[in-house]
Amino acid sequence: MVKKKVLLLPLFFLILLSFATLAFANTELVFDEASLFSETEKVELQEHASRLIEQYQMDIRIVTTNDSEGKSAGQYASDFYDQHGFGYEGTADGILYLIDMDNREVYIFTRDRIVDYFPDSTVEQILDHVYPYLTDEAFGESAKAFLVDLERTMEAGIPESEFEGSSPSGGYSHSDGYTSTATSSSDGELLKELLLYLAIAIAIGVISVGVMAMYNRGRSTTTANTYLQSNTFAVTNKMDRHYNTRVTQQKIQRNTNSGGGGSFSGGGGGRSGGGGRGF
Repeated sequence: MVKKKVLLLPLFFLILLSFATLAFANTELVFDEASLFSETEKVELQEHASRLIEQYQMDIRIVTTNDSEGKSAGQYASDFYDQHGFGYEGTADGILYLIDMDNREVYIFTRDRIVDYFPDSTVEQILDHVYPYLTDEAFGESAKAFLVDLERTMEAGIPESEFEGSSPSGGYSHSDGYTSTATSSSDGELLKELLLYLAIAIAIGVISVGVMAMYNRGRSTTTANTYLQSNTFAVTNKMDRHYNTRVTQQKIQRNTNSGGGGSFSGGGGGRSGGGGRGF
């Protein structure tokens, strides 16, 4: 009986794994509400996006619409992302590619951690890449190009321009193919080591000075009697006096009216970025 249970245990886990894989595969990543993609394109986009989600631990959604509900493309993308609760494993990290046929605009929306990988210059270069497909109404090809650019951007890492200012090359180009430039972390590692050594040196110095101060600290022998001759001061008379006091109270009026303004930060909060272009 025990042997049968032992043999059934791996089978049970295999079934669970199969169900988990099936559930993940059925997660809708392509929302083609404007019916711009063929069935084959939907399958290809779904499979490519699924692979990138696991590889880079981020959410990826592709959306098309004929009705932007009176919103701009950027606002529609932000609301769509937040209202559907997109994100990766409890975070809001992700990206959304929107083809808005109502406003005739394409928009790339980024959220939280993914914002750092897609500064304005990177978004503009991706838009340069997908734009010709949109003007030719090859919408499926534009989404495929977006996923290719997304993969190479994530592979290259956070652009140096995010740390050192804008780069004239922007990290990659689309002129005759796609070339990416990986960022170097050697300078950052050297700086971290120097800061670590400096912190250790300061800590050692503080401890050494503290120890020396404790051992060299003497006791004060000066008291009030040092400056007063013995038996030369005496109290000859004592007298208590009571003074009347009067306390007045005044009520302070408080203003209970509140006012002020605020700024829009997206329906779900957090950091967001991106950009778009008409076609």
